[in-house]
Amino acid sequence: MTSEVPRFYASLIKSDIDWDFTTRRERGLFNGLIKRKNRWPRGKVMGGTSTMGTMQYVRGDRRDYDNWAAEGNIGWSWYDVLPYFKKSEDMRNILVINQFTSYIHHGEGGPLTLSRFTYEPSFTQLILDAAKELNYLKNIDYNGIHMTGFSSPNYGTIRGGERLNTARAFLSPVKSRKNLFVIKHAFVSRVLICPSTKRAYGVEYFYKNEKVPRTVKASREVILSAGTVGSTKILLLSGVGPKAEVEDKGIVSIQNLAVGRNLIDHVQFPGLPVTVDIDVDDKRTPLDILDQTYEYLTRRTGPLAAIGLWAIRGYISIDDDEHPDILLHFLRGKAGRINRTNDILQFYKNIGIEEDLFLQIKEMNYDKNMILPIPTILTPGSRGSIKLKSRNPHDMPLINSSYLSEPCDLEYMLLGIRFVKRFLETNAMAKVNATLRFIQYPGCCNIPDDTEEYWVCALSHIAGTAHNQIGTNKMGPCSDPRAVVDPMLRVIGIKGLRVADSSIIPSPISGSTLAIAIMIGEKAADMIKEQWIPGFVPSHTVPPYPLYTQPWLQTTSKPFKPA
Repeated sequence: MTSEVPRFYASLIKSDIDWDFTTRRERGLFNGLIKRKNRWPRGKVMGGTSTMGTMQYVRGDRRDYDNWAAEGNIGWSWYDVLPYFKKSEDMRNILVINQFTSYIHHGEGGPLTLSRFTYEPSFTQLILDAAKELNYLKNIDYNGIHMTGFSSPNYGTIRGGERLNTARAFLSPVKSRKNLFVIKHAFVSRVLICPSTKRAYGVEYFYKNEKVPRTVKASREVILSAGTVGSTKILLLSGVGPKAEVEDKGIVSIQNLAVGRNLIDHVQFPGLPVTVDIDVDDKRTPLDILDQTYEYLTRRTGPLAAIGLWAIRGYISIDDDEHPDILLHFLRGKAGRINRTNDILQFYKNIGIEEDLFLQIKEMNYDKNMILPIPTILTPGSRGSIKLKSRNPHDMPLINSSYLSEPCDLEYMLLGIRFVKRFLETNAMAKVNATLRFIQYPGCCNIPDDTEEYWVCALSHIAGTAHNQIGTNKMGPCSDPRAVVDPMLRVIGIKGLRVADSSIIPSPISGSTLAIAIMIGEKAADMIKEQWIPGFVPSHTVPPYPLYTQPWLQTTSKPFKPA
């Protein structure tokens, strides 16, 4: 299957396994994207988005989780969640395993294999050398003691050179269990909730192309795990959400909660193309591609066994506390006038950039090899929303991202752009004649290049999602007016209904939704067992807190200081 080949992940966007969500047209955003909408690919398949994503496994900084606990989410501090990350892991990256503190941070023998991507692009060392000049050292494991630094090669959910999605990791080993029954081609429309008792007792779903919905009953609980967009939409269709909004769509309001009101997403800016006098990719002649295909089919190695894009990750800290604020990705594009698509051009096509902008970038890439640094904000202050278009469950929801609506987000993105400019001024980059190229945006006429006004205008054209949407069913104590679920993941005011996916994440986190959603699932399983199995006690433990405070465990990377 195409999705099992790591290198082919980009081709899955807008395929038949993609929900193909898009944002609405928003003022001051997406002016350089087709139809002025931002594409949000999400997996419509067993395993969800883990079947079509980049397989990157990033937990985030430990202080992110301590912030959850400080907000009143008892049981969700770093030392509470670490065992659940470790429980599912089967770490096979030798570089990580050989670290002295590996046993503290990672697990072995779990269902989720974490392996190193075996192929590195040829420009990797160039990036690491430039980062070192700015006092950002190589970080072998960004899921370890600290995140700041630059890492390559990375590891992800890959086993034997093939993608390992969550269905293959968790469902396949237990598919013969008598208490597991999976209905494929089923589209859940709403949760069945008794209005008088406010108890969930089942779900309504459409099977294949049937026009009349079917129902399935639950004797104890209903658990939603449809993702940030899906779970939010199902709750709203079920009458759980803002009362006025739900009733406006002709749905009986059962519980007035702030469903869909805390949308958080990492926003990235792919508007910094850089030409270099160095080869950034291996040869891609038809014979080379044939050889690479043969290598993958016979040995599961080579370029097809890696993700190509996102091969290097750089976590940048703006403040002295070393909490990462900005993530840098690096794409590459080999020069050539042959009518083909390299990584950079493929990326721009996938995000749906307007043709005139695409042709400018393609022209830049004709005679020069190219690197594309992409700064991403990890701690956004902006909050968007997800609402219903109508009571028809087949209608796509209305997504308002509200990217960069908070002044602090705009400032952080501008700091990220400044860091890239400093990065290009290093000796390592000067040796390869790294030159920042400026895209001419139709809406930015008469604005001089490389000014703050230019970058603000550029952001309004092509800044968009980094594909880590969270928060629409916020977890919090019942005293929190924006909370949808309590720290036990139970929907507030509704009996027998929980949400267990990335939509419950209450505040920005510097990790990826893949790793965090798996942890949430593991922890939710124990919560359910604690409620229904008398005397159940989780069997795993965590190391004592003082171990993390020892000086010899601290990073030597220094935070980025804005010029």
